[in-house]
Parts: sequence; C-alpha cells; structure tokens
Amino acid sequence: MDMEFFIRRNSNEVLYDRNENESCWTGSAKAQDNIIVRKSILADASKVKKLQQSGEAFVQDGSCNNIAPHLHKCRECRLDSYRKNKEQRDSTVFCRFFHFRRLQFNKHGILREEGFLTPNKYDPEAISLWLPLAKNVVGLDLDTAKYILANIGDHFCQLVISEKEVMSTIEPHRQVAWKRAVRGVREMCDVCDTTIFNLHWVCSKCGFGVCVDCYRMRKKSSHEDDDSDTFSWFKCVKGQEHEPENLMPTQIIPGKALYDVGDIVHSIRTKWGIKANCPCANKQFKALSKPTLKEDSKQNLVPGERTSLQHNSFVLSPQVTTHDPPLKSTIGSKQTTAVNTSPSLSWLSNLMSGNVNKENKEKLLIPVSKNENKPLQTLPSLAKPAAALQTFNSAILTPVSNNNTGFLRNLLNSSGGKTDNGLKSTPKILDDIFASLVQNRTITDLPKKPQGLTIKPTIMGFDTPHYWLCDNRLLCLQDPNNESNWNVFRECWKQGQPVMVSGVHHKLNADLWRPESFRKEFGQQEVDLVNCRTNEIITGATVGDFWDGFEDISSRLRTEEGEPMVLKLKDWPPGEDFRDMMPSRFDDLMKNIPLPEYTRRGGKLNLASRLPNYFVRPDLGPKMYNAYGLITPEDRKYGTTNLHLDVSDAANVMVYVGIPKGQADQEEEVLKTIQDGDSDELTIKRFTESREKPGALWHIYAAKDTEKIREFLKKVAEEQGQENPVDHDPIHDQSWYLDRSLRKRLHQEYGVQGWAIVQFLGDVVFIPAGAPHQVHNLYSCIKVAEDFVSPEHVKHCFWLTQEFRYLSHTHTNHEDKLQVKNVIYHAVKDAVGILRANESSLSRP
Repeated sequence: MDMEFFIRRNSNEVLYDRNENESCWTGSAKAQDNIIVRKSILADASKVKKLQQSGEAFVQDGSCNNIAPHLHKCRECRLDSYRKNKEQRDSTVFCRFFHFRRLQFNKHGILREEGFLTPNKYDPEAISLWLPLAKNVVGLDLDTAKYILANIGDHFCQLVISEKEVMSTIEPHRQVAWKRAVRGVREMCDVCDTTIFNLHWVCSKCGFGVCVDCYRMRKKSSHEDDDSDTFSWFKCVKGQEHEPENLMPTQIIPGKALYDVGDIVHSIRTKWGIKANCPCANKQFKALSKPTLKEDSKQNLVPGERTSLQHNSFVLSPQVTTHDPPLKSTIGSKQTTAVNTSPSLSWLSNLMSGNVNKENKEKLLIPVSKNENKPLQTLPSLAKPAAALQTFNSAILTPVSNNNTGFLRNLLNSSGGKTDNGLKSTPKILDDIFASLVQNRTITDLPKKPQGLTIKPTIMGFDTPHYWLCDNRLLCLQDPNNESNWNVFRECWKQGQPVMVSGVHHKLNADLWRPESFRKEFGQQEVDLVNCRTNEIITGATVGDFWDGFEDISSRLRTEEGEPMVLKLKDWPPGEDFRDMMPSRFDDLMKNIPLPEYTRRGGKLNLASRLPNYFVRPDLGPKMYNAYGLITPEDRKYGTTNLHLDVSDAANVMVYVGIPKGQADQEEEVLKTIQDGDSDELTIKRFTESREKPGALWHIYAAKDTEKIREFLKKVAEEQGQENPVDHDPIHDQSWYLDRSLRKRLHQEYGVQGWAIVQFLGDVVFIPAGAPHQVHNLYSCIKVAEDFVSPEHVKHCFWLTQEFRYLSHTHTNHEDKLQVKNVIYHAVKDAVGILRANESSLSRP
C-alpha cells in the first residue's frame, strides 16, 4: 500500500513567520486521521543489511526526522522538530524529500545523500498519471471530448511551449531532477503561493521551491542590482540566502510525457478535423524541439521502471505518424483573414441575401480577426448529432426564408454597426442579431403582463422556454430542468455573457433553506459578522444572533448610536465544510442546480472534474452568502458584496428571500433602488406586476472590460487622494461599490456598460470567470454559489492566476487554489484518450 497524504502544503495550513523561526500548523484532525503510513525500507533489518552490502541507492521513503536525522533536513521536517508537543510532530508533516531524495550506505555502513531522482527514472504508476489511456473515460463522451479540445487545445499548446522555453534556458551541464507527484499534496511556490505545475527550482539542502516566474524575477533583479523584491525568499539552513544559481531545476511530470502529449494533441486534432489556432505552427516555436533527457549513469532503475514511454503497454503510445498532414491543415485549408467590422458588415449582409459565390463561401464561414484571440466556435457535431444541434452560426449560415432574410438584412443596415460611442465590434453586432433573431422568430410584440413573457419556442432547434432582459442582452432560461438548456446556454456563455435561469425554488426542499432551520441547527456556533455599511468585523457573535434579525429589524444587533446594523455572515459555513456540515442541503442543491453538465462536480463540461483523485481537488463550493437587505436611500451607495471578480465560473442560487418586519415603505424603496440601479423596463415590470420576491441587485461587467474598470477606479482613487500600493488592486481588494454616479462616469468616460440584473427568489445567476461584479441585497437573502471551470473561459482562469501572484500575502485571492494548469493538462489528456479510443469510427462510411 502506498503512503497516502490528505494534506496540503499551503498558506492556509502551514503559516510561516516571515523571520522563519517557527511554523504554525493548522491542519485539521480529519486530515491527520486519513494519513496511512507504510513502514520505511529502513525498518526492515534484512533489507537494510542488503542495502549496506550492495551499496545500492534507494529513494527516501519517510520524513527526514525519522529516516536520516543526521543529514540535511527539509524545511518541513526542521520546523516540525521545533514542536513541543510530541503528538503534533510527524503526524501531518509533509516531508519535501519524500520519494524525491536518493540515499545510499557508504562502505562504512553510514547513510549519506546520493542526489535526487531524474526524469527518466519513473515507474509505471508514476507515468500512468500523466499519459492518456486509449479507452473511454468515465464522465466524458466523444462529442464533449471534441468540444473540450477545440476550446482549450490551444491553451494546452501554449503551456507546452512555455515549458519548452524554460527548459531551453537551463544550462547543458545542469542535471534536471524529478520530483514525483505525491498523493493528496499540492506543490506550491514558497514565494508566491502559486501551484507548481511542472518545472521549478528546488534547494537540495532544505527543499525550498520556487516557480518559474519567481525564479526569473529574482535572477533578473540580481543582474540589475535591484535590492527591492516583489516577493521575499525564505532563507536556507543557518540563515544562508537562497541564490538562484544554487537551486536545482526540477520537473514534476516524468520523462517526456508533457511533450509527447503535445505531439498527440496535434495529431488528434488533425485526424478529427478539430480546428486549431495554436502558436506551435510559428517558426519561432518550431525551433524549440522536444527536450532530451539526460541519463544519469550513477542511478539504477527502480524495479518496474521504464526508460521509454513506448515500452508501457498500458499507456497510449505517444508516436505521431510521419504521414500526418502539415499542422496548418488543422487550422483550415485556407488562411482566415480579418473581416472589416465597419459599414454594415457587408459579408454577413451578402450572406443573408444569398450573394455568396462558391469561391468565397469558405472565407465567410468563420471570420476571425488576426489580432483577436477569442473562444473557438462551437463544432456543429459536438454532443448532439449534426441534424439535431443547430448553433447560432449554423442558424444564420443555412438557407432562410425571404422574411427572415429581409429581417436580418434590415437589422444590419438599420444599425449601421454604430453606437453612441462609435463602431460596434463584430461580436457585439452578432450578439444583437442573435437576440433579435430569436425575438423575431418567437414573438412580434411583448405582452403587457410579465406573465406573458413566458416563451416556449424552438430556439436553434431546441425547445427551450426563455426570454430576454437587459435590452435583449441577457438570456433568461425558464425551465431549470430542460435538457436542451446547455446547448443554448453555451452560445451566450462562450461570448462572455452572464446568463440567468429562473424557477429553481420550485424544485428545492423549501424547509431546508428557511432561516429558522439554520437557527435551530447552528444557532450556538460562534461566528464573525460584517457591518455592510462600515465593513467593520464584529466578533463574539453567534449564528443565532444573525438569524434573529434576519426578518425582524427590532431583533438586530445595534451600533453604539442605537441604530440596527445591516449584517452579513462572514465565511459561514467555513472553508470546505458545507458538504460535511449540511449534507442534506448539499444533496438538495446538487440534485436541482440547473445546467448540471457545467455545475455539478462531475459535470462533463466542468473541467475541474477531470483532475484525478490523486490531486488535491480545488475548493469550488458550495459557499453560502447570507446577508440583510440595504433598503434605505442612503444604503444605495453601499454593496452587500463590493466589486470583485473570481478566478472560476460561478452559479449563484437565490434559495430564500426574507422581507423583514419593522420598517415602513420597504416596497417603494426597493422599487426606487431597482430603478436607480439601471434596471430595464421588463425587470421593473417583473417586480411591480408579477409580485415575485426580488432578492438582490447585481451589476456584472464583461471580463474584457476589466482593465478599463481598474484604470477608472485608480483614477477616482487619485481624485479622492487615496494611495494605490503596488501589491493591492482596486478590484481584487473589493474596496469599491459602483453607485449610480460612478457607473455613469464609467460608461461616459470609458464606454463600459454592464448588465444590471435583479435576482428574484429561485433565480440562478451565472457569472463568467474574470467578470467583475457587485451585489446589493434588496431584502434579506440566502444565496448559495457553486463554482466550476468551463472550457469557454479557461483563458481567464489562467491569466487571473498570474494576476493573483502579485497580491499581498494577506490577500484572500493571493493563493492559487484552482490549479488551472493541472486542470487544463488532465482535461486535454482525457479528451485525447477518448478520441484515440474511437479512431476506428473515422474509417467507417
């Protein structure tokens, strides 16, 4: 049995003091109880005798304190030895040299260090984790595999190129070490807390490890004699500085598996006709050949190890046939050119009128700007038979009736592609056409009653009840259980737009989500509360204190001036305890959350589900957001949750709305807040005429506008005399709520307009990764959010991880918990495996 660790070496559980003299361990008892430790080889006297006689090197299979106390100890073992309590020592420590450092008995029978494992010394178990199996994969089908590869294949290639570039900078005389992945342990940079994917640098004396970016930054600053460091480095034994040139290049993925999978991806995309726009075709990157492994003559193979991937019969053979077409064929037989987005989009207007000759048809099918990096188009055959799945692209590229042709041509010509701020981009015009096309095919005039908004048409070949809000910019799906929802959903989702699904409260067990049920079960728990008006943290309160005032203003905690406070529960339930603490509620939510293909933990389009159990799974929720409403006119400048963005996609469910007693004119004030919040007419009618319960006012902005918003907030901060520290960020710090005046300035000065969404009871708001958003509760709300990683928004997850590195160590977003590179790698690995397993179907007629 292998040693299993269910711990993480990260800033939440191992907190280093910056003077490095002590470590504070806060690992849970649950983690300690799950550790299964097998006996070390040194505990077997007969094996020790053989090792002493043969002088054979072996891999360290225990902590430094237990195996080799007289040799160099890693950071964890040194810090662990300072613990006063014997029971705390060695219980949950993660030794950095475990299954990494090699040891050997000398001729006098004394144990000494004998270097580290190298990448070619892997065993079958280690390599199987990183190579695709040529078989069907649980939770994944053929069409989904193609869709995933079409959306994230290019990002995978960029990742491979980045690793090749780093490898090419390592001096030829430097030996690269191999640190095998350890079950249940997340390798993290000791400097910036980013998850280490593969290549990094390690100190051979203490195991201190830094990622590629931190290594480059320190090396650059040392060359420039720059004493200022964005990140501080821990010191080695006896207070010695860690110098970049003394660190050991190390990789986690064994052998050449990363580069072999990269070759397979190119081959697979060619064979299946999956379009690609990866940078590998660039001559500059072609020059980066596959790195070769350096043999270490001193090392012997561990029993069962292989030196060549081709010798592993249980893994996919990573050979690319030489007769495959050139890589450019994966991008299309003709080079796509930039389309002029000006003057009425003549290419689309001609297309609608049928004025397309055969020669130009292929150029018109997928207009892609050379300088624009946007999500790949949906493949018509994905996840549904070709006859069934009709995407938006196919909807406007197939023959249409004369009426529809005239409608689309008029739509294009009437708008002229212009707004008040100038020319619209092609994607924006397509958004308008998409919404207007659906509206035109389903209704001729909106009825006066909000109940009449219920539309049950066939949109793009699917029976999906829906309507549109935010001036036809927000898709609202009305049946949370409709099996066709996800096909329509992703047409808006891949353009970075939020989506709303209504009616989920009819499916949930309402008794589980009432305030009194939480008060009864958890009322005595101590918790921190936050005053939404001042952001002051109130300690020493109980969960019961919060719920007592949830629907009764007279029972609320009060300020020193005697005013009832508007409170929210801070981080409750804490951490990852939702499932364990509230199992019935977890099951109820997972059973009824809409778009399960994306939102459930095992959803086929939730890329986080592709991460093997061997790894620490990212904490994607569910998380609860419980807060009172901000009702008064003065409260309109405050947010329940200030402007921020998340590294992953999210589905936020409004499970309960409480209208508190004890305050007059609430309904009138809520209506004014909705109107003041830039809500559209249909949203206002939904409140005034349908008598539904509004819970929260959202403002969501497109991820592409993030930099403009950041620039605007820095500008406003300077106007107000505020400082802008380098390691802080106006969005990530959640220090701003954009009230009406700020939203107006943002639109006028930067041309940025978001979506103003009122979330009613039972509504689920889907927020794309990287999309800045803020929330203002209208009444007391219980919301539950589940995060996920969709193929369409992986690029935002990747870039945000890089952004978070530069935040201060005290920042909640500083640590990289998503492990986006690992998620990309294993999602591609599984997709490639299932496509290879089904290659025989390509030859069928």
